[in-house]
Amino acid sequence: MLFGFLSASEAREFLSLTPALVFLFSVLHTGAIYSMNNIYDIESDAKQLATPKDFARWNLSTKSQVARGTVSKGRAALFAFALFSVSTLYFYVAGGPWAAFFAVIIFVVGWAYSAPPLKLKTRFLVDLVIHGLFWGSFLYLLGASTQRPDFMTAVMPHGILIFFASVLWELHNHFEDYPADKAAGSRTFVVRLGLRRSFYVYLLLIGGAIASSLLLSLHRWSTLAFLGAMILYLVSGLKTAKATAMTTMFLPRRHFYGANLLLLLWIATSLAFH
Repeated sequence: MLFGFLSASEAREFLSLTPALVFLFSVLHTGAIYSMNNIYDIESDAKQLATPKDFARWNLSTKSQVARGTVSKGRAALFAFALFSVSTLYFYVAGGPWAAFFAVIIFVVGWAYSAPPLKLKTRFLVDLVIHGLFWGSFLYLLGASTQRPDFMTAVMPHGILIFFASVLWELHNHFEDYPADKAAGSRTFVVRLGLRRSFYVYLLLIGGAIASSLLLSLHRWSTLAFLGAMILYLVSGLKTAKATAMTTMFLPRRHFYGANLLLLLWIATSLAFH
């Protein structure tokens, strides 16, 4: 969200109080979505908690308090709704109806992502598209609409690249959660297709991201950093697949963090020269 807001802002506004407020309420809004999802992902999160500590990127012992039983479902739901209400009110006051619309629809789809009977995360292909749009491009557009609703078409190229990055992040999560999701009966994209065919989809998406970044780099050289991140994803993915014979797709942490640093460089250079 902050990236979208700053992309639609003048340089003199970067050091004002408003970017800090946008960042704060974007964190609250994202926290509301994840808090709501934790209510419905108890079984798979519990399976993850039983895996070796070095398996996943994130420490689920601090993330999944509902799965650990330290927070009840009711309190978690109330907490999520409170965060959503406060953050959406801010986006309405700051950006008007368009910003509030994006905030509401992102939260509603985020809720439907894990909540039965919809449980969109189990819908074939839908889960990846939703993640790319509602937890990727639309978050970026929410930030831009908070500043200048008329500027959203100008920042759309960034939204396309963010879509690819968000989908790839979600696939990384699916790959790492594959054993726990399969044991819990959670029919995610990777569980349905299996590791091998899902890896082919992963390569196809990286190819699309590389092609898009090459095309956009002709006009914005800062996109080369995004291209570097996608190449690192590709190389590390191919190396992991070869080394593990497709029994796992857990990318080395240094590669994953290195690619994310390149993505941060892309954001920084995009803002510096926009």
